Amino acid sequence: MMIDHLDENLRGRTTATLEEIIGNDPEAEKEWNYLCLAVDTVKDAGLNKQVAAARAAWKAELETATTNADYHTAVLRSIPATADATNGSTNTGNTRVRTIYRQSLRAAAMILIITSSAAIYKYVSVSSGSLYDRYYNGYNVNTSRGAGDTDPIVEAYNAKDWTTVRNLAATAKTRTNQTDFLAGMACLEQKQYSDAISHFEQIIAVNTHAGTDYYQDEAEYYLAISWLAHRSVNEAMPILEKIRGDQQHKFHDKVEKMSFFDLRLAQYKENK
Repeated sequence: MMIDHLDENLRGRTTATLEEIIGNDPEAEKEWNYLCLAVDTVKDAGLNKQVAAARAAWKAELETATTNADYHTAVLRSIPATADATNGSTNTGNTRVRTIYRQSLRAAAMILIITSSAAIYKYVSVSSGSLYDRYYNGYNVNTSRGAGDTDPIVEAYNAKDWTTVRNLAATAKTRTNQTDFLAGMACLEQKQYSDAISHFEQIIAVNTHAGTDYYQDEAEYYLAISWLAHRSVNEAMPILEKIRGDQQHKFHDKVEKMSFFDLRLAQYKENK
């Protein structure tokens, strides 16, 4: 069922939700994560393909050069070695073969070093924290929502006065999705990730209860980003998968550009 679900997702079609497939079974969830990691690994294999192509071209060139050098040496050896010039030519042919082999070994060593170094660097450098730093961008209220300048919390947010934003949200007589969202973003800016998560989850809970979607897309995306900052890739991944599968989501394009190979790798390291 999970493989069928994965196939349909790759074709751009929707099937049963992930929760319906894996339920509350930790083993099923682990298998699903391994499947997704395998797919993202294949997608991220461009470097390996380039290295393989370069190696094949190098090998073909080496074989051609070696064949020509061997032929040249064989011809020289078939001529009676009665003159110093002939001996010099033979030695030149042998030297050329040795030079080709030395250069080939150096090239092979360099390819191996570069490939190995890239793989080690990728594994060491990828983490939930590094992914948060890569994908976090601030939120512009004016261009995204067209909010009025008369709202004090919006004015404080646009002025990047994060403490005032949080204070206004905490003391507001009426708690709205906008106040929670701006407070959540202020918490993110101040690296108070647990508080940010609480604000974004509050928005989603309100919308679920009321059947509304005010700031829903924003809350989902930045909730996932907050989980990355909180170093909990396992919490972020289902949200990001949901956004990537919903082409109508406001943040679909942003999530589509993310490296899910890196996300899966960070998740694998988190679960080790």
